[in-house]
Amino acid sequence: MKKIVFYIVLSSIMSSIITIAAYKQYAKEEPLLFPYTSSKTRLTSDSSSLVSSAGFPDFTRVVSKTIHAVVNVKNYSKKYNNQNQFDPFDFFFGFPDDFGNNREKKPQRNDIPGLHGSGVILSPDGYIVTNNHVIKDAEKIEITLSDQRTYKAKLIGTDPSTDIALLKINETNLPFIYFSDSNKVQVGEWVLAIGNPFDLNSTVTAGIISAKNRSLGILRGETQSSSSIESFFQTDAAVNPGNSGGALINTNGELIGINTAISSASGNFIGYSFAAPSNLVAKVIQDIKKYGTVQRAYLGVRGMDLSKTEYLKAYNKETHKNIKSQQGFLIGEVFDKSGASDAGLKKGDIIKSIDEKPIQNVADLSFIVGTKHPGDKVKVNIIRNKQKIIFHVILKDLQGRTKIRTKEEITPSELLGAIFEPLSQEYKKDFGIGYGIRIKEIRTGRLSAIGLEEGDIILSINGVRMKKPNDVDRVLKKYSGDVTIKSIKQNGQVYIAGFEMN
Repeated sequence: MKKIVFYIVLSSIMSSIITIAAYKQYAKEEPLLFPYTSSKTRLTSDSSSLVSSAGFPDFTRVVSKTIHAVVNVKNYSKKYNNQNQFDPFDFFFGFPDDFGNNREKKPQRNDIPGLHGSGVILSPDGYIVTNNHVIKDAEKIEITLSDQRTYKAKLIGTDPSTDIALLKINETNLPFIYFSDSNKVQVGEWVLAIGNPFDLNSTVTAGIISAKNRSLGILRGETQSSSSIESFFQTDAAVNPGNSGGALINTNGELIGINTAISSASGNFIGYSFAAPSNLVAKVIQDIKKYGTVQRAYLGVRGMDLSKTEYLKAYNKETHKNIKSQQGFLIGEVFDKSGASDAGLKKGDIIKSIDEKPIQNVADLSFIVGTKHPGDKVKVNIIRNKQKIIFHVILKDLQGRTKIRTKEEITPSELLGAIFEPLSQEYKKDFGIGYGIRIKEIRTGRLSAIGLEEGDIILSINGVRMKKPNDVDRVLKKYSGDVTIKSIKQNGQVYIAGFEMN
């Protein structure tokens, strides 16, 4: 009997040691900065929990677990309080009566929010995800919880290419929503949209996923960049101005997307809305939090969607080829020294799948590559001269690097997303100043997020006068905390804005 007890105890100890070792190894290999669902936290979705006694869908339990994790986001900016022009994102938030010529010119005030949107709490210590267009050009960002507590939010980082922004408020023990694997979402499944349409807090609507991998072209037009990633979920859950940045959840109460846009000429919901998938959102915000910027990988090709027959007809006419309309991506150009070039991909190849995931259109391609990092290896299945060929491509960043860069390797100027140049004597004379540096080129980064543009003049950073371009890196190198930038806009207006570096 004693031997049996001994072996039972020994077996339990060995099992515990193996379990702990395996967990430590897993945690070491793949640290999670934001929580994903596990079997312990996952809400059950059996039929009894989703169907009322009358036989109709009942989402009350799911809503009660998630609604308090969706917040109201207010953008305080002079730009939106004193302009009389149409912004392509205006109908995703605010009020439709303010559109175009119907909008009255408003006085400049900092105590009136120019834009309203939504956000989702991702962790109990106050990290919040929203859309970039909700907080763009903000001089102050205010968060209101469902219980009406209000906080000033810090902008941790943005990614206009995916229209995602990460905020932080100083609070603990907050309700939050777990991420789910958006690759498992299926057309036809129930979803709930939670947000603040027309500034009406904590509004819930229901619908189904009506399509996946939709590309609308709105981000490319907003960022003026071909690197924009659009692969939206399409749903018929009612989403209106103010829902932007809110949660799209499944019937387990898990986050599967961030509501981003609606398809409407009037600015109000008329049947379809679109959400960024959670897998893409998770990749972006984890990069921002861990590295300070998004570590984006590129395949290194340009081409066309073969499902677009009108494009294909023009291509065949120009090249005298006869490629039929089909699912896939036709490579029109392979960039030198890219991962695709190194692996042997060529112009005219048709990409059919990446990592065994079918490429039905350009949205599929941009999404799959958009969730990868530089240095990741992907399996690319192509058709060349009617022959199926497999390539293994190591992805690179735009500078040709094949590794993730640490915060120490990324310069402050890169995080700001700008190239600076000395201020000429002519500029100094025109603006009546004796110091400053000019923004020569601006890209995705902190400066564009707070409303600075090419041609603007940076006067000081954290009170330190800027006299030459490398002053930026000198002041901000190894700096952590609030950053205040004083600048002069091209119209001569003094502009002060800030963000947080961590």
